[in-house]
Amino acid sequence: MPSSNAKYKKDRSYGVNIWGRAKSPLNGKRNSRPGQHGSKRMKKLSNYALQLRAKQMFRVYHNLREKQFVRLFKNAMNAKGDTGLNMVRILERTLVTFVYRMKLASTIFAARQLVVHHHVLVNGKRVDKPSYLLAVGDVVTLAEKSKNIGNIRAATESEERDVPGYYEVTEDGIVGKLLKFPDNLDEVPYPSQMNMDLVVEYYSRSI
Repeated sequence: MPSSNAKYKKDRSYGVNIWGRAKSPLNGKRNSRPGQHGSKRMKKLSNYALQLRAKQMFRVYHNLREKQFVRLFKNAMNAKGDTGLNMVRILERTLVTFVYRMKLASTIFAARQLVVHHHVLVNGKRVDKPSYLLAVGDVVTLAEKSKNIGNIRAATESEERDVPGYYEVTEDGIVGKLLKFPDNLDEVPYPSQMNMDLVVEYYSRSI
C-alpha cells in the first residue's frame, strides 16, 4: 500500500485534493507540485496533456492499474450509449470503488487491500478482484472474521464522506447493495472536478 506521503504527492501533482482527504497538503500551505522545482509555475498544458491528466486522475482515484483501466474502457466503448457515461457507471461498479464508497475503508488503497486479502463477500461468496464488476442488486458485505477489525469500524463511523444515493448501506455500515447506475457524472461524489470527455478523447487516439 502506498505511504501517506506518496498518496499526497498525487494531490500535489494534479493540483487538486483528489480524494477530498482532510490531511491533504492542498488543504494547507504546501500546494506546489512535488519535486525540487515544484514551486515553479506550471506551463500551460497541451490538449493531449490535459487528456492524459484527466485519464490519470480517474485511474488514480479508483486505484486501478493501467491494464485494468483500459480493459474497462474498452467495455464502455463496446456498450450501447454514451461511452463517457458508460465508463463512469463501470467505475462505480468496480468492487474496490464500492468498498470505498460504502465506507468499509478510509482510503481507496485500504479498500483494495480488503478485497485482495479476502475480507469482502459478494452475494455471500468471497471475491478478491478489485476490478470485479457488480450488477444491480448485488450485495457486498464483510467476511465474518473481518467484521470486528478496528480500522473497518473506524472507517464506517467516519463523517469524512457520504454514501452516494445509488448505493444502499445497512446493518451498521457493513452491508451494501448496488441499487442502480448513476445517471450522470454530477451524481458521482468526486471531491474534485473530473472530466470524462477528455478521457474519451485520450483513448480515441490509441484504441
